[in-house]
Amino acid sequence: MIFQDNNRAVVTGIGVIAANGLSREPFYQSIIGGASGLRESEMLRRLETRSIIAGEVPMDFEEMEEPSDNEKITTMAYLALSEAFEDSGVCREEIESLHMRAGLSFSTSLAGNQKTLRYMKNKREQKQNDPRWLVEKNSSTSRIAHYAGVRGPVYTTMSACAAGTAGAGLAMEQIRNGTADVVVVVGADPLTEFSPAGFHSLKSMSITGCRPFDKDRDGMSLGEGAAAFIVESLRRARDRGAHIYGELCGYGLGNDAYHMTSPDPNGTGAYRTMKMALEDARVSLEELDYINAHGTATELNDVMETNALTKLYGDSPKKSEVMISSTKSMTGHCLGAAGSVELAVVLLALDRGMVPGTAKLEEPAEDFQCFRLIKESVAANIDYAMSNSFAFAGNTSSIVVGKVEEENNG
Repeated sequence: MIFQDNNRAVVTGIGVIAANGLSREPFYQSIIGGASGLRESEMLRRLETRSIIAGEVPMDFEEMEEPSDNEKITTMAYLALSEAFEDSGVCREEIESLHMRAGLSFSTSLAGNQKTLRYMKNKREQKQNDPRWLVEKNSSTSRIAHYAGVRGPVYTTMSACAAGTAGAGLAMEQIRNGTADVVVVVGADPLTEFSPAGFHSLKSMSITGCRPFDKDRDGMSLGEGAAAFIVESLRRARDRGAHIYGELCGYGLGNDAYHMTSPDPNGTGAYRTMKMALEDARVSLEELDYINAHGTATELNDVMETNALTKLYGDSPKKSEVMISSTKSMTGHCLGAAGSVELAVVLLALDRGMVPGTAKLEEPAEDFQCFRLIKESVAANIDYAMSNSFAFAGNTSSIVVGKVEEENNG
C-alpha cells in the first residue's frame, strides 16, 4: 500500500448482535455453521404480510414509556459497541482523552422510526400525545457518541441499505486523511412495522425464507441488528499490541440514477462502485479471494449483481475462481445495518481463514452457474475480500478489506 502506517485504517475490535447470534463468537459460529436466524415473526403475523419470516434479534427489549427512553436500535448499538470496546482493549475514557482525534461514524436507515410510529399510533388511537416523540427521534447518533465518549467528528450515513458499507468507508477516510487516530464505527437498524409493510407492498418478501442465487428463490427476508468496530491507524494498533482483524483498504460509492426501488438491471452502477473500491485499494481482480455479495434473493437484485460482476471480470479466468456468498440467508436483510453486519462477517472470515457459505442454496439458477458460489463454509486463505451493499434510490457501496502483513515484513 502507498499509505504510511499512521494513515492505514485497521480494525482492532468487533461487536455484533443479530438474529443468529447475540455476540461476536456465537454469531461467527452460526455463520460458519450455516445456521439461519430466520424465524416466524409475531409482528409480521399481526401485520398479515405476504411473509411471516424474519431475522428478529431473540431477546427482550425494554418498552419505551417516555420520549426520552432508548429505542431498540440504541440498545442494540450499545451492546455491539460495548463488545467492540472490550475486544479491542480501547475504553471510553481513552476515546474521551483523544478529544478531536476520535470520531464516530454511525450508519442506519430506520433510527427514530419506533418513536415516529409511537407518535402516529397515539394519534390514531386518540390518546394523549407528546410532540417530544418526534423531537427525540433524531437523538440516536448523539446518544451513541455520548456512550462512546466521542468528542471529535461525528456523522451519520443514511443511504438506505448501502449505509453500513458507506459509513465504514468514510471512517477509513478519517484515518487515511490524518484527521483522526481512532474512529468508532456503528451500524444499526431495528425491525419495525414500517419496513415489512413497505416490502410487502412491493411483493418482494420471501414466503419460504431468503435463499440468494437459488433457482427457487422467492424474495428477501428482513432482519435487524447492529455491528460496531474500533478502527484506528495501523501504527497506533501496533504500538499498543492490538489484535488486527484486517485493514480497510479502499471503498467505492455511487448511484444508479435509475429507479427508486429497482436497480439498473445491467448492473452498471454496482460495477462502477466495485471497480472504484478496487482501484482505491490498489487491489487487482487477481488478488481478490472472496466477495460477500449483497445477495438479497430477489429476482431483480441477484441478476443485477451477477451482471455487474460479469462486467467487472470480463474474460478474466478469476471470474470462475473468486469465492462468492451471501450471508443474508442467515441474518436476513438488516437494511441500513446490513453492510455493517456483513463487514463483520468478512473481517472474521479474513482473520480466521474461513469463507462462509450461502445457507439454503441448493441449485444455483442458470444465470449464476458461471460463478463459484459457496454453499457451505470452506477453509481458505483470504488476502483480500470485498463486501457489497446495493440499495434503494440507486445507492451503491463496496469496500475492500485486506490481511495485514507481519510488522517485520511491513
